[in-house]
Amino acid sequence: MNKALQRIDFAALETLCLVYRLRSFTAAAEALNIKQSSVSYTVERLRRSFSDPLFVRQGNQISPTDRCIELVETAERILADIERTSHPIEFDPGSLETTLSISATYLSRSVLLPKLVSDLRREAPRLKIDLITGFTNANKQLRTGAADVALSPMTINESGLYGKFLFEDPYVCLMDPTNQLAKGTFTPERFAAASHMIIHYGQTWQPPFRKALKDIGHVINPTLSTANPEDVGLMVPGTDLVVTMPSRIAQQFTPQLVFRPCPVPASAQINCYWPARHNSSSLHIWLREKIFLIASEEKE
Repeated sequence: MNKALQRIDFAALETLCLVYRLRSFTAAAEALNIKQSSVSYTVERLRRSFSDPLFVRQGNQISPTDRCIELVETAERILADIERTSHPIEFDPGSLETTLSISATYLSRSVLLPKLVSDLRREAPRLKIDLITGFTNANKQLRTGAADVALSPMTINESGLYGKFLFEDPYVCLMDPTNQLAKGTFTPERFAAASHMIIHYGQTWQPPFRKALKDIGHVINPTLSTANPEDVGLMVPGTDLVVTMPSRIAQQFTPQLVFRPCPVPASAQINCYWPARHNSSSLHIWLREKIFLIASEEKE
């Protein structure tokens, strides 16, 4: 073996992959909770070992060299293989003593996670679960290692991330029973002109029903905006507000409120994403298969 390679350890490869994914020494140091100088020193060792700059600066950003890209692809396979072989050949959930981090939106927390957490507690009682909020930042959470798996309505097409569609849930419109829109023909025009309570999940993301309205020439001007779906039960009763949300979440607020099908066709999706480094891990395969099974039962 090349003597220069004998100084390379798994931690150095993980650091390299993180810098590559984040395109930043500073961000990688923050994710690892170490000093930036430690990251710089590790990358410099790798540069000497592989006789390549690995990263070059272009303006305010760094870009990987071709050799770096090839090295990261190899390193991620090595790290994934090592993680897989660290588990017993016969995978035993009952012996697990680790923490799984799951990034999830309100819809997935309402529909998937109650059954998932119940199953995990029964089969792997020593397993710890860290639930974190994720939406437009789910891809970053996966790249940095903040999340092992993400349940998100976003469409993520990035190298190093895998994904699978789980289910979709149609939007419905919730309102007080005395609201004029609770009766009569519910047209897109009446819907667009209503007093809307909007639940925003990220300023850069628009729910599909708003896009569907815009496509036919209608734009919603929200009367009330909130980031918390639970505010629906506090703010909508006794008012003329209308809130549009996935049907499985809306069911939590009946019979206090009534709901009608959204007058424009739109559905919320839930997708499951995971990083390449966990693709072959027995632990994470087991976790994902549980998520896939619960999602398939929800679609029936």
